[in-house]
Amino acid sequence: MLLLDILWIIEGNWQYKFLKLKRFKPFWYYFAFVLLMGFSLIWSDTLYGGFVKHYPQNGVLAYVQMYLLYFMLVPVMITSIQMKYVKVILSAFLLAMFISEIASWGLFLGLIDIKGRLTHDPSPFMHHSLYSIFLAVTIFILITEFSKIKQIGLKILMALFVISALGNLFLNGGRLGQLAFFVALIVYFIKHFGIGFKSIVLGMVSIISIFLLAYYSSPIFHTRANLSMQSLQHIAKGDFHSSWGARVYALIVAKDIVLEHPLFGVGIADAKKAYMKQTESYSQGKMVRGFWHMHNQYMQILLETGMIGLMMFFLFLYQMLKLPLADDIHILFVSFITVYLVGFIGEPLFWNRQPFLLFNFMIGLFLLFSDDWQMDKKSAKV
Repeated sequence: MLLLDILWIIEGNWQYKFLKLKRFKPFWYYFAFVLLMGFSLIWSDTLYGGFVKHYPQNGVLAYVQMYLLYFMLVPVMITSIQMKYVKVILSAFLLAMFISEIASWGLFLGLIDIKGRLTHDPSPFMHHSLYSIFLAVTIFILITEFSKIKQIGLKILMALFVISALGNLFLNGGRLGQLAFFVALIVYFIKHFGIGFKSIVLGMVSIISIFLLAYYSSPIFHTRANLSMQSLQHIAKGDFHSSWGARVYALIVAKDIVLEHPLFGVGIADAKKAYMKQTESYSQGKMVRGFWHMHNQYMQILLETGMIGLMMFFLFLYQMLKLPLADDIHILFVSFITVYLVGFIGEPLFWNRQPFLLFNFMIGLFLLFSDDWQMDKKSAKV
């Protein structure tokens, strides 16, 4: 990313870049949100110890390395990537995911060995929760591309790729991506067929079929699904001693900080320190004191930048939804956003570079698609 940004600076042509960026209203809302995170360092009581992963002693450096640097992928893509290269870039991403899937299947079948990775949780290159998000996004990209392919041979290969990705999603222990996929699938059918009998039937049959097939054929998914149900039952009884229970309890603890600092939060540098201190006021606070992050993107935004930050982020998404896009790309965008919005419930996906980079990569692509679609419409009128 650093090299990409340096090349972008060397490229120059600033007037053209600024005028092009000026056309994209969603970009400026997103930029304002990222800037607000940086400004929150001003009202943080400390410049270290925040929730940002691998947070160094210097909070300013941490912000630049984690957020600003990776956000820069969006303006780089908008202003410097030509549309003729988009398919190449997207193909490279799908190829990378195909390699990850082969590695995952190899781990699961015991054919390969990757240090620190287990056969019963075959996520080869990242944590299973994050990998499941990547897989869910990949499946919807593949479904969108599948409808455009005319050659029978290529269509069969693409179908096998979709089946492989779907199987891989339920081989792993990433319940977050699995849940996000199911919700996004419902949204996909509604967007594709409208709200009616056909979309409801197709959606329900697809979800039930995939769930039952995964439940009875994947021992990992079977075990994790049962654990999820047990966790929910325990939470309902006030018992938070489970993976999901601890996450709910952490939200209960954090709400006090949000109520005390509702508008701007406590800043990205001070959020973890404030949370750790708040756990001392709760009888079971020790259970969640060691959290690396809040396991919830919404709560983490509220802690770090308050209601203003969360509102700015949703305004950015709202502006993205208003983008003029071809029908299939708009359906893909809504499915992609749904995956992330559901994923945010169980994981702060902007806390880790990998899903944050994927988010910015896809946002950059959608803005490029929007620009290209509008240009095509203008040309057609002429």
